[in-house]
Amino acid sequence: MYHETVIIEGLVDGMRFSKPILLTYDPQQETIEQAIINFYNSQARTFDELAVQRGWGECYWTFPSYSKVV
Repeated sequence: MYHETVIIEGLVDGMRFSKPILLTYDPQQETIEQAIINFYNSQARTFDELAVQRGWGECYWTFPSYSKVV
């Protein structure tokens, strides 16, 4: 099992949003995109379809960037 934090960013009603979600998934059974879809209990086939269902515009998912503090 993998534990990943992903960030979903996009627009809702013209307002920008950024939402971190913690996923737990088995990469041999599902892709990270499918894990995101399952997180929202959706029957969507793709992340883009999920975004349409949820009313997210200009939406994408990414991994958080970690800065190294010196």
